[in-house]
Amino acid sequence: MRISRVYMDAELVAGQEIELDKPRAHYLQHVLRLTSGAALLLFNGREDIDYQARLIFAGKKVSAVIDAATPLQTESGLDSEIIQGLGRADHMDWMIQKTTELGVNKISLFNAERTQSPLKPAQLKKKLAHWRGVAISACEQSGRALLPQIDFHASLDQAIAASIIEIKLLLDFEGISLVSVLRPPCPAVSILIGPEGGLSPVEIQLARSSGFAPARLGPRVLRTETAATAALAIAQSAVGDLS
Repeated sequence: MRISRVYMDAELVAGQEIELDKPRAHYLQHVLRLTSGAALLLFNGREDIDYQARLIFAGKKVSAVIDAATPLQTESGLDSEIIQGLGRADHMDWMIQKTTELGVNKISLFNAERTQSPLKPAQLKKKLAHWRGVAISACEQSGRALLPQIDFHASLDQAIAASIIEIKLLLDFEGISLVSVLRPPCPAVSILIGPEGGLSPVEIQLARSSGFAPARLGPRVLRTETAATAALAIAQSAVGDLS
């Protein structure tokens, strides 16, 4: 039987009893219908560790007693960053969910020139919290213990300036095959993708002048969220991470 994994934004220590917040307590008790004493795995998103725990129900209080810590080896060996032009909300959620499952380390979203609904400053805090929630759920499901960093930038030049990875790729039909670009050893890669309408000529020129080498996935046109996920999976496979 699969043991439920729960994210806790707290320091976790063996022997500790920690109270669960109401949404997680409700989910475990009334959706999964777990009972007192049920096994549980906790993680805090900052350590590559799962904490083995037991549920304790005491009236309205739901807590977990941590029994032991187990080091994990579920993180990708490829340090990866997706720089993604902001697209439709459901497309971005899907991209964050799937790339998190694969093991992405950083996701940098930005308002592209062809973004249909640019993110406004007043919306940023709420949106980042939502995206973080999507990533947390993906980590709970996939067995990852480290949360990816998710940032937002007002424009492509700001997103590029925040990237420190040396191997930079721009998904472009005019590029060479992505598979032929990446060969082990390749410790890190940054992959740039436009929104649904693609990057503008000005943005493409900016990316190329900033060191992003054009690379293509294949002859078919993929949705922006599919392209990000496929490119990451191909890059991981090319360097031996998905072998």
